[in-house]
Amino acid sequence: HLTMQTSTACVITLPLLIFSRAGLAENVGWKDYLQENPVEFHDLPLTWEPGAKVPAWLSGTYVRNGPAQISFGSTRRVLSSWIDGYAKLHSFKFYGDVVLYSGKMLESPNYLASVEAGELIPQTTLTKFSKEDEEWNFWEKIQILYKVIVGKAFDNNNPAVWRIGEQSEENGIYLATTDSPVPMRFNISDLSSLGIQGPDLYPMTYSGCAHYLREVGTDNSISFMRKQYLTGDMFIEVQRYRPESSYESPEVISTFVPDKFSTIHSFSITEEFAVFFFYPAVVDAMKYFSANFHIFELIEWMAGEDTDVYVVSLRNGSVTRLTTGPVYSLHHANAYQTSQDEIILDLCPSRYSGLRDYLKLENMLYPPEEPSWEQSTNHDSEFTRYTINLTSRQIQRTHFENSIDSPWINRFDFPVINERFRGRYYCTVYGVTAFDYSRTALVKKNLCDPDEDKVWYTENHYVSEMWFMESPDPVSEDDGVLLSIIFDGERKQSYLMLLDGPSFKPVARSYLPHNIPWSGHGIHFPEANLGEPKPSPVHVKDEL
Repeated sequence: HLTMQTSTACVITLPLLIFSRAGLAENVGWKDYLQENPVEFHDLPLTWEPGAKVPAWLSGTYVRNGPAQISFGSTRRVLSSWIDGYAKLHSFKFYGDVVLYSGKMLESPNYLASVEAGELIPQTTLTKFSKEDEEWNFWEKIQILYKVIVGKAFDNNNPAVWRIGEQSEENGIYLATTDSPVPMRFNISDLSSLGIQGPDLYPMTYSGCAHYLREVGTDNSISFMRKQYLTGDMFIEVQRYRPESSYESPEVISTFVPDKFSTIHSFSITEEFAVFFFYPAVVDAMKYFSANFHIFELIEWMAGEDTDVYVVSLRNGSVTRLTTGPVYSLHHANAYQTSQDEIILDLCPSRYSGLRDYLKLENMLYPPEEPSWEQSTNHDSEFTRYTINLTSRQIQRTHFENSIDSPWINRFDFPVINERFRGRYYCTVYGVTAFDYSRTALVKKNLCDPDEDKVWYTENHYVSEMWFMESPDPVSEDDGVLLSIIFDGERKQSYLMLLDGPSFKPVARSYLPHNIPWSGHGIHFPEANLGEPKPSPVHVKDEL
């Protein structure tokens, strides 16, 4: 049973068998979706399609971060993975149905030097080059090693954004982030780059976290870094940024030495705890030089190892270590406490090798014409709930019912929620499911009533992570609208789409004058308010 939105789009409420029909999902326009687009533009007014129902209360600025440039003129040393592409910010400034659209590359030192040189300059990348003879030579590797020591080897802050500091457009510290400890500050009004931010030089900082979290009931930001003194073990420093904090001066909540140094892209938070999963997927930093400073080429799976779970008290910094079965995940969805001793944590499992292989262009550009239902970010794993008992030190793992019998509904990644429920009991999570790269759908998963699960799919339209914006006077957790950037393969054009939260049906769409290639994450900043637009000045030609 399908509730039709258009002739090709649907909100799915019961079993889906559309791929048995010939001619569907033929990857039309998929390669165009992966075209570089470093073009800069500012405050272009968008036009909604007729019949759009845009909430009058919509305001603030939504900023999206993702790759947009993988080459610099030369045919040599073109980046081989899309996720390695240099970051571009796009913004949408809202005032009711008025939207102004901007885009600008992040101008980090390595990016600007590569543009000037016409070729990628020596630096750390995530994956190796496609041709062996293009690899860094010995002296170039010495240059990169020096940059590593001084914290300048990797400054491509793709794919996320965040704000520390005050919740104000004038005084907020807006950051483009990745898992490097040196984010780029940017101006949220014009997207200009304001300089790399860095931690204190000592102790040495090896990595940070792309996904900061807001401490429950506050405007504080929680994050972590991996650090080491000249002697002693490498350790994790859990940090709190208060509104008055600078990037260099967070409050240290706790430090601990994990048993293994996993690749970690996100974590969870409750009202009292920060929860970290240290997966049996690690990178051996001692091999950086021999691996030509390509980080993801060093990811290894520790067969036979469990996942270590560290629960850190946000009140006193105490640390509790537990273990659960081997798993890997890029993105936690949310966590909350049912009592002082029990934590519920939900995450999206994924393949550890996906960091290295999934977004390689040699794989990404050529999805199969017929779906296999296997080549996805999470492969054979489903959205998973962990029940953590701090007293018994036991962890129980469960999955969710799929009462609508949809292949999409429990296999999603890029989870987002109503942020008012961050660290609290919640029922709704939104995500993106992708099979064989190009079969992509938006998912609304109801964790409390699976009969309310919903999926939005349109053939040859390629979706991206959503963001939920809550109504001013909400009557339910899902009372609001969701925003997503989608690429229409038939028209070879990106569009901005709003979906109604409760029904999960599109209510507004606007095609964009500049395309947004495959991108990572975005955040809505309500304080960056356009305000009521002023009429454009009328320019009258002087009389001669």
